[in-house]
Amino acid sequence: MKKIVYKAILLALGAGFSGHAIAQEIQIEGIKFVHPIIEKWVTEYRKEHPEARFEVKIVPEKESRSSGLSVIAGRVTEEEVNGRDRVVYTGRYALIPVSNRNNPLIEKAGKGLKKKELKNLVFERDVLDDEAYEDDGKEEKYAATVYSRSGQAATTLTLAEYFDRAPEHIRGKKIIGDEIYLLNALQKDESGIAFNTLNYVYDLKTRRLKSHLTILPLNLKSEQREALRSENIDRAISLLETAKIETIPVEKFGILIPEEQAENAEVRRFANWILEHGQQYNHEFGFLSLDSRTLSTQKRELNSEESLTFVK
Repeated sequence: MKKIVYKAILLALGAGFSGHAIAQEIQIEGIKFVHPIIEKWVTEYRKEHPEARFEVKIVPEKESRSSGLSVIAGRVTEEEVNGRDRVVYTGRYALIPVSNRNNPLIEKAGKGLKKKELKNLVFERDVLDDEAYEDDGKEEKYAATVYSRSGQAATTLTLAEYFDRAPEHIRGKKIIGDEIYLLNALQKDESGIAFNTLNYVYDLKTRRLKSHLTILPLNLKSEQREALRSENIDRAISLLETAKIETIPVEKFGILIPEEQAENAEVRRFANWILEHGQQYNHEFGFLSLDSRTLSTQKRELNSEESLTFVK
């Protein structure tokens, strides 16, 4: 499934006619839930490399491609990039199912929803799906108002891909704008549920789940259930980094360096810095670090002179 690719423009560091260094400017389009960690990386990088003088400018989300760097919120395919482009994954994000604390579904779910039950709750039945066909005619066991972004939003594509469904099969109401507006909808609708990123559902200062939210009951092992019930983001991150929870999608995000920028020494230095030093800030901003195997692969791919190899 094709992922939305979000753009960033990087002006290379070089010498002007005056002999002075030209300040770099990064213009980031869309994907607001990733902005805080990117801005943190730029800030910390500038402390170590003040000559880079990065400036971050957020501009409206667009779908057009540019020759600059691109922020990606999922895996890309060979059809979406050129063979000499560089894809550098720099972190992971999780989509956790939450609802209003007063949602009747919480009590009805009992010991917790299994993946198939959650899938049937969130998605319309697909007549071509064998499991859905077997369930056809049965009364829905659970019900809720599902809130999601449009079908082309990165989080929506990730959610649909994870459950092997098309974005247009997501039930409920579509919210225009950033993922944060999904939480506003849940505050007003006690029957509402939504998948959202950790950095939005938790307060990053207190490290606690936001007061009007609760995590949907999920069918988990007792220690996993307790980690989520603690409503502490650091315990949630630790759980998701050490165990695969089949009801919580986890996806990579990062940057795409086009062929035109692949030999830019400053671009590579910044990307290498994120892999070497930037990972330490991921948890603070509600993101998962890369696992050691992926991290090693990204370092090798970034500095390779060969064509891009796609990470599965």
